[in-house]
Amino acid sequence: MRKIPRARRAALIALAAVVPSVVFAAGSADSKKYEKVDKGPKTIDVSKYPQEIQDTYKKLFSKKCSKCHTLARPLNTSKTPEEWKTYVEKMRKKPNSGIDQKSAEQIAKFLLYDQQQRKDKDKKKDKDKK
Repeated sequence: MRKIPRARRAALIALAAVVPSVVFAAGSADSKKYEKVDKGPKTIDVSKYPQEIQDTYKKLFSKKCSKCHTLARPLNTSKTPEEWKTYVEKMRKKPNSGIDQKSAEQIAKFLLYDQQQRKDKDKKKDKDKK
């Protein structure tokens, strides 16, 4: 077995002690960023959506997107059409997402439809109340 010089061993030990705290801090920042939307509804009623959109919600979105985060996160987040495409593409590229290009397009279509039919209308209602 090869001996590791004392200085190198000390540096490795110091690095091993620091890395977990840096990773934890990054995770905490992400948690804070999404705290509000993650606490929102985890499901929505899609019964009045077109059948294709319902199928995407049930068969793709619910299964693929819950692998890495709560479904509440995208369901309670508002984005522009371009931002949804970028968001889904970013998720598609994550290791083990299981999202292929066709699925990504369908998920983005669902998120955009939901944005327009539910979130944007809710914003308009809230604005009209004021």
